[in-house]
Parts: sequence; structure tokens; C-alpha cells
Amino acid sequence: MSKGSFITGTDTGVGKTVVSAAIIRALIKKGVKAGAMKPVETGCTPELRVKSRELRAKKLIPSDGMFLKDMAEMDDSLDLIAPVRFEHPLAPMVAAELEKRPIGIKKIIDAYEALSKKYDFMVVEGVGGLLVPISKRQRAKGKRQKAYFVSDLIKDLKLPVIIVARPTLGTINHTLLTVNQALREGLNVLGVIINRHMPPTGDIAEKTNPEVLKELCPVPIIGMLPYVEDITKKNIENTAIKHLEVTGLL
Repeated sequence: MSKGSFITGTDTGVGKTVVSAAIIRALIKKGVKAGAMKPVETGCTPELRVKSRELRAKKLIPSDGMFLKDMAEMDDSLDLIAPVRFEHPLAPMVAAELEKRPIGIKKIIDAYEALSKKYDFMVVEGVGGLLVPISKRQRAKGKRQKAYFVSDLIKDLKLPVIIVARPTLGTINHTLLTVNQALREGLNVLGVIINRHMPPTGDIAEKTNPEVLKELCPVPIIGMLPYVEDITKKNIENTAIKHLEVTGLL
């Protein structure tokens, strides 16, 4: 398999997709052939078509998957880039139950292996955080486990992890919990990227939290991305080059 990293977050909505895009653009700028993947995406929009005077769902459009595909300038099928998609904006395990479509982990791994043969470096964006349940399962390595979590997918893909955190109030607790859980599970954590995913408010917590995390976090803070108002390929690339050092990932 190619080299790569798995992008997870301290929570949903912390800006994993933008950070993934920033890493991709920085790698491409350095001449690295980087590919992207969003193995599981929920909250997809149904593309509709008129057939026999009825509106019928044609397919689910993965907005994050399409965005990453564009950022990486990939010509691969979305069925490889975003192989598992659900309409409901829920944890995958819950969405799968509601939509009555079980998740095949092998499908995800096969898609990753196919892409990793083509690209020098794969950026794989997770869904939510480490303990978001992807599917139910009965046993895991000889012991009973109620669910297959994002952390289990990371282990199966054998990728190191980058954790995305927000700078706002509460991030110290969320970040340390996520990092400690990852280390407890034996994951290789490359570091934390603090992402300002909303316009800065000047709040004292936003100003002080990054330095506190640098002091307390057991893994390095490897980047701090400022808020990007106009999310274009060029703007993300310029921001990434200025604020991220991706050489260590290689």
C-alpha cells in the first residue's frame, strides 16, 4: 500500500474536510501524487431524475467526497473515493439500520487498496471521531464487541492518524480525550492540527487554548490553520503552504 494518513476529529464539524484538502494541496505543491478518500459519508444528497412521471432517487451525492476528489484532481470513480454513502446525517451504524443497507467493511478496504496502488500518498477522511460506530458486529479478535468503530477502520487500513481539533472553549478536554483514546488503542498518532473552522471571535479561550494544548498534549501540535473564508483550491493551497509542514508525513 502507499503511504498515507487518516484524518479524524475531536468531534463532528471541526473541519476535517478542509484540513484534508489542505494536506492534499500542500503535498501536490511539493510534487507528491496525493489521492483522497472518504470511506463512509452520511448526510448525502439524493440526486433525483424523472422516470415514468415519478421522481426516483438515482444515487447519493457525497459532498465531502466530491470536494476531496476536486482538491486532489482525481479522475477516479466516486464509488472508490466514497464507497459507502447514506442519506441520513447520522452515525453510519444508525443510518445503515434506518436505510436497511448493511455496511461492508471489505468494500471500503478494497477501494482503499485500489486507490493506494495509484497514488504515492493517500489522505483518508473519517466520519466524526474515533468512537463513531460504523457497523454492528458480534466479535472482534476473540472478544465480544458491540460495534466496529472508526478506530477499528484505522487499524484495518494500517494508517497513522492526524487529529483535527477546534480552538474554542472545550477543546482541551475533547482533544486530550481523543488523543489518549487513540494511544490507548495502539494507534500511531502523528499529531494534532488545530483548525479555526469559524471566523475568529477574539475570545480568550481561542487565544490561550493552542498554547495550553502544546503544553499538555502527549503528541505534537503539527499545525494551526486559520479560518479560510473563500474555500477555493488556490486559497486552501496558499493557506496550507503557509501554515502546514507536510514533509514529516512523507
